[in-house]
Amino acid sequence: MTKRNIDLLSNRDMFVKYANVVEVARNSKIEIKHYGKTNCVSYHGIVGGKHSFKIQSATPNVKGIEKFVGIIHELSHVLFQSPFIATRNLLQDNWGLEGERYKLFFNAFNVLEDQRIESQMGKMYLKHASRFTKTTKKLGELMEMRTIMKENPVNMLLAIRFHRGEDMIKLKNYDVYDKALKDVVLTDKYGALRVLVSIKPYIDEWVNDKENRIKDSGNSYQTDESKSEMSEFADDTASTNSRFTQNSKDSSGEDTFAEAPDDLKDRLVDEISDKEIEDMINQSKESGKSSVSDIFNSLRDDGNYKKLPKNLKMIRRYECNYDIDHKVAKGMSRIFKTLMMRSNEFIDYDGDEVDVESYVEGIIRGNDMGRCRVNQKTSHGVSIVISIDGSSSMQGEPIETARNLVATIFESVKSIDNVDVRANVWGGNTYGMVGVTEINSIDDVKYINIRSHEGDYFTTPTHMALEYSSNMLKQMKGSKKMMILITDGVPNHFNAGYHVAMNTYMISCKKSLVKAMSVTSNIMCIVVQSDMAFKRNPIRVLFKGTKVMNVHTMKNASEKVIKRFKIMVMKSLV
Repeated sequence: MTKRNIDLLSNRDMFVKYANVVEVARNSKIEIKHYGKTNCVSYHGIVGGKHSFKIQSATPNVKGIEKFVGIIHELSHVLFQSPFIATRNLLQDNWGLEGERYKLFFNAFNVLEDQRIESQMGKMYLKHASRFTKTTKKLGELMEMRTIMKENPVNMLLAIRFHRGEDMIKLKNYDVYDKALKDVVLTDKYGALRVLVSIKPYIDEWVNDKENRIKDSGNSYQTDESKSEMSEFADDTASTNSRFTQNSKDSSGEDTFAEAPDDLKDRLVDEISDKEIEDMINQSKESGKSSVSDIFNSLRDDGNYKKLPKNLKMIRRYECNYDIDHKVAKGMSRIFKTLMMRSNEFIDYDGDEVDVESYVEGIIRGNDMGRCRVNQKTSHGVSIVISIDGSSSMQGEPIETARNLVATIFESVKSIDNVDVRANVWGGNTYGMVGVTEINSIDDVKYINIRSHEGDYFTTPTHMALEYSSNMLKQMKGSKKMMILITDGVPNHFNAGYHVAMNTYMISCKKSLVKAMSVTSNIMCIVVQSDMAFKRNPIRVLFKGTKVMNVHTMKNASEKVIKRFKIMVMKSLV
């Protein structure tokens, strides 16, 4: 577990930070209140364009459930989209359940749903899996044998979920409920509902047996004992103390919360064959495989990449022709094919699970929030971002040469699956706005041009080029990452119509370079200038040493220039 800095944040502040992560992933607003006897979450419709949830955290803690674990559990309901309202509607409107029978089925669903969301959260972050296991074992120890042995379906599901299965392995339908809890693991948001369909006949059988026992008593009135028989399946069940508290409103405010899946909607359970049920569960498992990746993509997309700064906009540029140097492309292709990667485990931008605490720690400390995946496998791959100065001084030969170079690099990797190349063109105006054009394939290379459809962007805002390019690089899957910056001028930037002083601006560029270095240390800068101009260019000091390369011209590049470029790539990536 990542160490928490108790001097930096209180526990409650930490809870809020975790909630903030879920808010980003689910475009929601979450409020945590510390009161009451139970842990629960309620949905309150759409407020301010966001789905609104309130989490009640029991104060004092529920016996057997640590406050942090209880909050993480409730956040999991939001993160993995528990369809409680859809379930209520299906049970009441489609299945025609009411009264005690409805309560029983809803409670059974809730146990299955708790198992589902905890399995997904445990996959997302393994430390949470161990926390959930520890907690469920504690809750199992608190269950009374009397409660377990009643063969109540909800109690049996809870006992198995709480690691008391050995105490009830000989009970009727134990295998059915044990399989149900295994089936629901790592399914999508409708997984618990579909698994509930598979065990409905067995729950119905138990309820019918209870009702028949009362009828067979021959009494015209219900004794206290018979009343207990009828109500025990709904009211006398062990509780997870983490039930989803439904909003009193008729509408949830979101279709995915209110609508049952198409394969269950408007169908009676007795119309669904065993084969169909099996297929539905398998479908949920297949769909559930991408749940964690989808969440991480949501987190990553908010990490200053798709959420553009206010002074940055995407612009369209005019088309231009380009030429490919096939000789250079062939040589570069050989280099890329020889690149290999070592195998180990580390926190990175890619991996099979999300380290949520690394993500939260990044928020707290203002560090790189995208670097929060646990990479556990060998992943061959190289990712390169080429960032091109689109200021007015690049007009003519410099921008033409840059365009041809990018086209040549795209050509060199076209037959190599594990090498990904992307580029961008950037420039600024006197209002401080930075215009960026992404180049994501060789088909986009024709847009490498200083002229745009949306006005002039003639300045050289190097700090934004570094930040945007590094965020672009985060999105790419290669284990080895490299950034190439091509420019011909001195960094300069305007703010609200005023030119930023060089000394001040170079401090901003330095900070942006440091941020970029947290993504990759493999950053090289190609400066197209004369020797005299290059000696006076502060960018030489910014990048230093072998990371900066000065060329007089790149048109009809000499073998020397090509060789130097190859050497720099090899040093950076091998």
